[in-house]
Amino acid sequence: MILKKSYLQICQLSTEQTTNFKYKEVASLLNMSEDDVEEWAIEAIANRIIDAKIDQINEELIINSHMLCKVGKEEWKTIGVKVSSWKQRF
Repeated sequence: MILKKSYLQICQLSTEQTTNFKYKEVASLLNMSEDDVEEWAIEAIANRIIDAKIDQINEELIINSHMLCKVGKEEWKTIGVKVSSWKQRF
C-alpha cells in the first residue's frame, strides 16, 4: 500500500518536460530515506510507473514521463475518438 501511495505522489509531479529531481527532493516528497530512493526508483521503472534514469554521481532521478494517474477532459475526448473508431470497424 505504501509503495502504491508513493507511485501516486510521484505521478502528481509536473513532468511535461524531462525533469531532474535530487534524491533529497524525492526522499522528502515520498517520506523516505535518501538511501532508499534508488531502490524505489528501480522498482518504479521496472513497474513502468515512471520512465526515468538514475544519475548516481549527481544523486538525481531524471524523469522523462510518468504513468497518467488522472484522466482529464482531453484524455476522455481522445479515448472517445478511439472507441468510436473501434466501433466503426465492427
